[in-house]
Amino acid sequence: MFEPEDLGPTTRITAFTLTGVSTAVVAVRFYCRIWVVGRLKHYDYVMLAALIGTWGLCVVNHYQMLYGTGKHMYANAPPESAAAYNKRATAGAITWFVYRILYIMVLGLIKLSILIFYLTFATDSTFRNLVKIWIGLITGFTVITGFFNGFECPTDPSITLTTKIFEHYYASKCLNREAMYFAQAGFNIISDAVILVLPLPSLLQLRMPTLKKVSLLGVFSVGLLVPIASALRIWGLYLWANSGGQARYYGAYLLFWSQVEINIAIVCASAPSLQPLLKALVGRLVSRRTRSAYYYYGEGTHNMAEAGIPELRRSGRLPPDSISGLELPPSAYNPSKNKRSTFDTRITEGALMQERDEEQELRDRVRRFASRTSSIHSHGLESPQHPREMLMAG
Repeated sequence: MFEPEDLGPTTRITAFTLTGVSTAVVAVRFYCRIWVVGRLKHYDYVMLAALIGTWGLCVVNHYQMLYGTGKHMYANAPPESAAAYNKRATAGAITWFVYRILYIMVLGLIKLSILIFYLTFATDSTFRNLVKIWIGLITGFTVITGFFNGFECPTDPSITLTTKIFEHYYASKCLNREAMYFAQAGFNIISDAVILVLPLPSLLQLRMPTLKKVSLLGVFSVGLLVPIASALRIWGLYLWANSGGQARYYGAYLLFWSQVEINIAIVCASAPSLQPLLKALVGRLVSRRTRSAYYYYGEGTHNMAEAGIPELRRSGRLPPDSISGLELPPSAYNPSKNKRSTFDTRITEGALMQERDEEQELRDRVRRFASRTSSIHSHGLESPQHPREMLMAG
């Protein structure tokens, strides 16, 4: 297992890097919503609040590392004055208190943003009611867990913000933090899985081309990374709960995986909102490719042969009086057709030619038959043409 002497640098770099990536994704999301779609929605503002809270977590994590989290505690460590210890321990207790409240709030905002987004396309009454139920559950869970984390010491809530929280005598009078944290993590995994599966029946019932439906399901399936990250945070929580006297060191694993979980959730929740921008980019790419194919292979003066002639003449490889400068007839080569379509075209042309030959042969036979019949029953140039002349001739 990765156990450096100080986990502070790793946790700081991870927190600020991932949050920077999340900020870039949300910025692209807002650009897409404003300039491509034309307006922002309520869930966009909720996600913005979650992003601001994530930056707040980065700052809190920095101060947690500054006041000792992520460092080993040694028995032979040089002693420090009581004043210095009290200052460092009190600051550590305050930062951990702020971290717990902020972490719960940020996760709740991310999930609410996703659920509010679901309401925009929830036409089925069952799906819409389920979304509303889970909005109520997430809101209630966030408020209740925030309350319990803020008042985890019912007899004396001030213990949470002092050095007494690190002493076993006073900590025993508070709620069982390990059980409370594991319960929160379990609910987070369950809610992540439900939020991931919730829109799938409605998406599967959409009437659209198979390829488009698969791509849409793929965008929503990116959210599968969120429960995986939540499960990894439980592993960090397990290390912290069973660390004994090294809880200060293994607490950094908890902070590390919390940042991974939150930032992956922000990126995955923003993926569906990026679809209009991706669609516009793909449309421009296809349009440019079509134009390029016409420019090089299409009719008119802008063909590949003419486009390359000036360069050949400048390089001296093409004589000035070369006939290659003449306009060539339209090329019969079509790069968009594959071998199968060319083969089918040849078969069709052959069948048409054979049919034309048979028709022409039938016409020739009719002409020959008609000419033979007319030669038998027709009169020559000197034959009488009227009955009177026929009698006179006889």
